[in-house]
Amino acid sequence: MAERPSASARLRFAWILGIVIIVYGALAIALSVHVIDQQSGARADLYVALQTLDQLHREALSQATSAQERQTIETAWRNERAFAAASSQQARHVAGTLISRLNQEYPTNACSRSGPSFVAASALPAQHACMVAIGGKGNVVQATGYDTQGIAMDNFYEYLYAPVGRSG
Repeated sequence: MAERPSASARLRFAWILGIVIIVYGALAIALSVHVIDQQSGARADLYVALQTLDQLHREALSQATSAQERQTIETAWRNERAFAAASSQQARHVAGTLISRLNQEYPTNACSRSGPSFVAASALPAQHACMVAIGGKGNVVQATGYDTQGIAMDNFYEYLYAPVGRSG
């Protein structure tokens, strides 16, 4: 049977283990802060797109002439945070104009990647991290933001908890 380690060996082991745990924790915190900082640019881009869609939504509601039209507009916004256009042709035009305008206002990618931050949903590249895809399904224009890993973000969460500002 092996001998028991001495008291000083056990103390040394405890100190080494404690230091490793502390260093690991500090590195995990640093990495988390770094990822959160990177995500803030992508979140800000999505929020800008959602604010623009919200403005279009309010304008469309004020111009709606019938209760049915108002209901359609409200349903699109409530269910998907999307803008309900009058037709699919108008939806494509609104999406294209929105992409062009936002890329002019924010010419660099929020995560310092090559390419624009705002792209057409139909032209979304395979590597779509830190992008906002704007496109339509029928007559509905919607924005979908993708975080630094290319995972779609939740429009309701992003709209309710606005980011502090656009980095970059």
